[in-house]
Amino acid sequence: MKIIDCEVLKEVVYNLCLQAGQELSPYPYEKILKKYEKTKSLKLAHILQNAENARKIQRPLCQDTGTVHVFMEVGNEISFSSNPVNAINEGVKKCYVEKFFRKSIVENEFLSGKNTETNTPALIDVEYVSGDKLTVKVLLKGAGCDNVSEVQMMLPSTTEDEFAEKVSQIIKDRAKNACPPCYISIGIGTGAESVMTVAEKGYFNDRNDMPELSEKILSNVNENAEDNFLVADLKITAKNHHMASLPVAIAFNCHSLRVASATFENDEIKYSKKVENFEKIETSKSTAKEVQTDDIESIRNLKEGENILLTGEILIARDATHKKMFEYKKAKKPLPFNIENKIIFYAAPCSATPSEIVGPIGPTTAKRMDKFLPEFPQILATIGKGDRSDDAKNYIRNAHSIYFEAEGGIATLLSSCFKSYEMIAFEELSTEAVCFAKIEKLPLKVSVSAQK
Repeated sequence: MKIIDCEVLKEVVYNLCLQAGQELSPYPYEKILKKYEKTKSLKLAHILQNAENARKIQRPLCQDTGTVHVFMEVGNEISFSSNPVNAINEGVKKCYVEKFFRKSIVENEFLSGKNTETNTPALIDVEYVSGDKLTVKVLLKGAGCDNVSEVQMMLPSTTEDEFAEKVSQIIKDRAKNACPPCYISIGIGTGAESVMTVAEKGYFNDRNDMPELSEKILSNVNENAEDNFLVADLKITAKNHHMASLPVAIAFNCHSLRVASATFENDEIKYSKKVENFEKIETSKSTAKEVQTDDIESIRNLKEGENILLTGEILIARDATHKKMFEYKKAKKPLPFNIENKIIFYAAPCSATPSEIVGPIGPTTAKRMDKFLPEFPQILATIGKGDRSDDAKNYIRNAHSIYFEAEGGIATLLSSCFKSYEMIAFEELSTEAVCFAKIEKLPLKVSVSAQK
């Protein structure tokens, strides 16, 4: 019987969180690089530059360092020196606290919603196999991807054509909110409680059980997509299932697919590979219009589709803050900060290291704040990622407001645009507290405006 020292397991999990969070793995890097070499897309260039910069400064690729999913394959000839679950969570905690990763895990929202401040507990899945090997796989998954992932119980009479049409439409409708080009892993089979795990495990292997069907869906979703590249890759894992049901899980992951693995074998620990050398990516000088945050008239006159570089003062606030702002309004209490003609960036960065103004920062999904828009007409503009509901778009246009889109998943690049950053209200909300910032030439796109 081989005994795994849980102190070693803790360090391995720590290293895997670090690698997954800061190192774009070879598989997505090569996919995006190959497409960039054909299109010279500025968006793809930013993704590649962000990956190189994240490695250089040893900071997270994305500010949403996510929920930690840990998949273990445990040989039947293995035992542990103590509780491996505790070791895994201690490894996660060590990485997120010591390396200033964003801590996103909260106690249940209907109980307290209080941040655990450790990003634990991790979500742990254990599979038992033959032999004396232990493999540990870590997937960091942000809320933007989890929120658009789905489990459906389809009918066993579903044809491949029907399946392709239905899945393609789901991906088309949702991929924009998951920082495309996305990586889609589909699980088919097992049961409702386990099929999403099947899908997420698919990110760690090269196997595709239904390549022709995968290619059909991939072709459908990339047709007429921006840069013709909404989904970078799609694979299907097929498992047995009950004859009367067809469980299907569609797992979305952003362009920075954050995975890492390690295998304990023959007294060695072998980690998954990293990108050996980053190709030099050159981009032309931006021709975007420069805009000041206090030039209200110019902002209101911006047209949809325009690219701008925004400079000036903004507020940082997202879900928890908007909920609290609404509570203040209902109680007829004045807010402890001014929102009159202000621009609000929907974001929550990683904690800053002592040498940083702000940690890696990027937009969160704007649609989650749609219901709050009519409650605060004083706000001049908002910044986020993804689409907004039709009602929200109509409100923004009628109010002569603006919705700016910022590129998601390029958090180290966007953080370089911040010249100051300070918490000003709702400190108890931890990473979602209200902050005041000064920015310089933050690249944005006018997504919704009264001016077309």
